[in-house]
Amino acid sequence: MRCLGDKMGGYVPETLKAIYEAKPELVEMIERMDRVLLEDGALDRKTKRLIALACVATRMCEDCIYPQAKVAMNYGATKEEILEALEVCMITGGVPTFSVAKKGIARLFRELEED
Repeated sequence: MRCLGDKMGGYVPETLKAIYEAKPELVEMIERMDRVLLEDGALDRKTKRLIALACVATRMCEDCIYPQAKVAMNYGATKEEILEALEVCMITGGVPTFSVAKKGIARLFRELEED
C-alpha cells in the first residue's frame, strides 16, 4: 500500500485504504492495472491523470474527482490545468460533468489555500 501511495505523490485515496483493510490482494491487482497511470510513457503521468479526471467527471463519479485531481496536482498539475481539463470535459460531456466535479475541486483548492 505504501508503494502505491509513494507513486501517487504520497496520497492514497480513502477507497483504496478501505479495500486494503478488507482485501489487500485486491489493492495489488488495482496497482497492477493502474501501472499505466503511475508511470510516464508516451504521455507523462500528469497528463494521464488529467485525462482520467475528465473521464471520471464524464462518468459522473463524484467521489472519483478529488482523488484524480489530487494525484494530478501531486504530479505537477496546476489549478489552471485541472480547470481546463474540466472545461474540455464540459464541452464533450455537458455541463453536468462540471457540476459533478465542483465539490472535489473545491476541497482540493481549499486545501491548497490552507498550506
